[in-house]
Amino acid sequence: MFHDPAFTPFQPRGRPSYRAGIKNFLENLSPSAYREPLAVLPGLWPLVPKIIFLTDPACIEEMLVSRVEFFRRDKMTVRSLSAPVNRDSLFFAEGANWRWQRRAAAPAFRHDNLLALVPTFVQCARAQAEMWRKLPTASPVDIMDAMSRATFAVIERTTLGEAAALDHNEFLAQLKLVLASVGWRRMISLFNLPSWTPYPGYFRARAATAHLYGETLKAVAVRRGGGLNQHDILGLLLSAKDPETGRVMTDAELTANLYTFLIGGHETSAVALGWSLWLLAKDQASQDRLREEVAQIASHREIGPDEVEKLAFTRQVLQESMRLFPPAAAIGRQPREDTTLGPYKVSKRDPIYVAIWCLHRHEKIWEEPNAFWPDRFAPEKVKARHRCAYLPFGAGPRICIGTGFAMLEMTTILATLVRDFRFKPVPGHRLELDIRFTTRPKGGLPLLIESM
Repeated sequence: MFHDPAFTPFQPRGRPSYRAGIKNFLENLSPSAYREPLAVLPGLWPLVPKIIFLTDPACIEEMLVSRVEFFRRDKMTVRSLSAPVNRDSLFFAEGANWRWQRRAAAPAFRHDNLLALVPTFVQCARAQAEMWRKLPTASPVDIMDAMSRATFAVIERTTLGEAAALDHNEFLAQLKLVLASVGWRRMISLFNLPSWTPYPGYFRARAATAHLYGETLKAVAVRRGGGLNQHDILGLLLSAKDPETGRVMTDAELTANLYTFLIGGHETSAVALGWSLWLLAKDQASQDRLREEVAQIASHREIGPDEVEKLAFTRQVLQESMRLFPPAAAIGRQPREDTTLGPYKVSKRDPIYVAIWCLHRHEKIWEEPNAFWPDRFAPEKVKARHRCAYLPFGAGPRICIGTGFAMLEMTTILATLVRDFRFKPVPGHRLELDIRFTTRPKGGLPLLIESM
């Protein structure tokens, strides 16, 4: 196990803070959230509801798996994320609308279709490697920014194929404005203020959202005009039908889901890869072990579909990284009626969040919870844990549809980059989190990179 004080980048506050609610809402959770099955954040204002945070795997399973229809998306999540995640997408759909969209989209994410994308993952990783080789030696690199560019290239090529014509720099710049608004939108929804309530950066965020959605709409229109014979994800979605009803997605539904996948699909993978490389930079022994695994399995040839399936330790590094620094820090739900959840009474008025960050660092679930230890994801250890003790992609019927895509993508990219480079921490760098849409570090994540 590897310990570093930077692995615990903040301490819970004694009293909740509005500023923390915007920048890093996890600071407002009490220390008991890391020890007890449930924590309650009292309403900070008479009109503000209390918020329940769950860290009990059994109650989490009840909410997300066995009683999934009784717990809908919570209002705060819907309002705060409806800019970076389109309201008409699979992410927000409920009931019958969700079921038919999920059935229609599922074939695009079959394992055999995803394995065919591995060469594209390698090409995007190689392109990033070539960019690094041209940089001055001993110059720190913002690894989060680099991974954002690499995973966006992946999403663009695997989703749009030959129709890909997005301006990467402009798209990512506009996306940054949208994601920066999520903390403010969360506070506005918490106080139940109108959605048009202005906040710092309000008009820029609105214009950026319109730009991103407009670019996505153009991509769908281009493909409609060019035929449906391509086997990228958009092509598969365009030809997808609900196997039960034969219904196909409208352009509005296609655009909503493509928009969400372009944004959410690349952002979460970028964050997980960035933290993985940072953790490996801290733990050189694990980095060497990963490099040795790649050398044994792929030798000097490119990583292909057969090789990526064998990279067990590489996957364990990613899994442990997403335990310590889960891209999504919480999953929100709200009961449709007053009810009980396990032994607890819950009101339909109160949002309930699976506190993933706290769950993944819970003292009663994990040995040395703040240490980096990829071997805790060895198969025998995984089998011994409750299936809802680890939730980087959610759980139950609504588990992220892109889980398989993300794991293959991240495993391929991480293995490719670690084989070619050694990553080292920047001395004196102090880590601070800025959790709005994902668990990004404030000001980036600098690393030193040396060619092997």
